[in-house]
Amino acid sequence: MSASPGPLGGLRGLVHVRSILGNIGVIVLPDQIAVAKAQEAFQSDGSLTDPKQQAGIEALGKTLASFLMKLKA
Repeated sequence: MSASPGPLGGLRGLVHVRSILGNIGVIVLPDQIAVAKAQEAFQSDGSLTDPKQQAGIEALGKTLASFLMKLKA
């Protein structure tokens, strides 16, 4: 996941970081999210102004939690 003030939300950097992490043996989740115009994307309570993007981030968090539980088992 990335966020930036730019129109792509750090997507280009995210692609490179994911590649590097994968090449050094880090487990990288298949889903990714980039939050564009981050200075405008968040409400005062920290949630996103776009409900669809908020749901996507929550789903990504659930995926991460599920994966970590499987690793622990």
